[in-house]
Amino acid sequence: MKGTHLTIALAMVFTLVPVTLLVPGLHELVVVAHGGTTSDAHAFMTVNMLAGMCTVPLAMRFARRRGDVRWWIVGALLVDAVAFVGMWSAPSLGVLYAYRILDGAVHLPAVTLLMVASNRFSGEKRGGALGALASAIMIGVAIGSPLGGWLVDRWAGWVYAVGALLLVLAALISSSMAQLPAAEATPAGAAGRYEWNRSQLQTWIPLGYGFMDRFSIGIFVSTFTLFLSQEHGLGASQKGVLIALFMLPFAMLCYPAGRLADRIGWFAPMLVGNVLFGLVFASYGFVPKTWLPVAMILSGVLSALMFAPNLLLISDLAQRRSGGEGLFGAFQVAGSMGFLVGPIVGGILVAVTTGADGVPAYAAIFALVGGLEAALALLTWAALRGLAREVRSTRAHTSRRALSRSAVPGSDLLPGSDLPAAVRPDGSL
Repeated sequence: MKGTHLTIALAMVFTLVPVTLLVPGLHELVVVAHGGTTSDAHAFMTVNMLAGMCTVPLAMRFARRRGDVRWWIVGALLVDAVAFVGMWSAPSLGVLYAYRILDGAVHLPAVTLLMVASNRFSGEKRGGALGALASAIMIGVAIGSPLGGWLVDRWAGWVYAVGALLLVLAALISSSMAQLPAAEATPAGAAGRYEWNRSQLQTWIPLGYGFMDRFSIGIFVSTFTLFLSQEHGLGASQKGVLIALFMLPFAMLCYPAGRLADRIGWFAPMLVGNVLFGLVFASYGFVPKTWLPVAMILSGVLSALMFAPNLLLISDLAQRRSGGEGLFGAFQVAGSMGFLVGPIVGGILVAVTTGADGVPAYAAIFALVGGLEAALALLTWAALRGLAREVRSTRAHTSRRALSRSAVPGSDLLPGSDLPAAVRPDGSL
């Protein structure tokens, strides 16, 4: 399965690069090319996220009727490439928005279904595979922005052409995946594989992490960058270096964090990572400028420590009574909502806390966000410690049973049957 995981990770990288490819050129793509305003440029990003949030649930419903989701992924990526070509040739702002909505409507479902595919192929040790997928996501996001800036400096239209090409490559790579194995049965049956059980508090925790992860990033790219300019007088290149110091360890360490979660479980990394990340985020307004690079590196390391284990938690919940694979879709929607709300809340807090000297209370804003992260850690401890014990016990029992089967020839078969002992006649484990 390692080749399949590499295929999915590579497809994810090419799928995620176009997400941030357009960001550095918003002014050129919207204001200069179509005579739009700054508000129009913000709307260009907002309508994309809102479209994806609306279509992810629909995509999961369609996928429920088709066991092999490869062709849904391929089709969505090809349509997304068409949307990029449409934006490239759009004659007016309205047509540009229409293609941008189409882009969001198919892109987020494609990312979600790639996550489902990775989970299906991961087997018992899913943390490493999902960690590699998390690294692929962050690498794609990290590559897109500087590449987009370089392309826009030469000709703004190149970002659409390169984005379309990358999405076609992602579709071709996705088409080479092996046929997906069927999802494990849930108590709700086949239909339940794609549903999200909202009545279980446990299923809201990974969504809370998805929301807060993107919410804090939204605060980071908006309020924090303003803080760096106003309080420390940093230029664009200096801010770019600090952002890179955050993103690079985040991208590189997701895979090791996933492997760690395979060994010790997802509970401790998520809990410890969240508390420490909250403390570091709260310190942004207090640390001197010379210590900001250290704060950025720590933020990236701790983000990886939370992100990859959170995907493993979603995978565990998807295979248990708490929910189905629809939880991956809900996670994507929660993350998009967080990234949408973060800059808005940051802007409101900046406006509300600005004193007579015209300087916002940045330290208080960052401390508030850090406190919210710590509160989520407390909720995690209360809601998931029982599930964490149950998962550890189940895995320990599975490991002992596997050792027992390997020690006794033929013990891996049920008496009077050619079915492996791990698979009962009704198809359950």
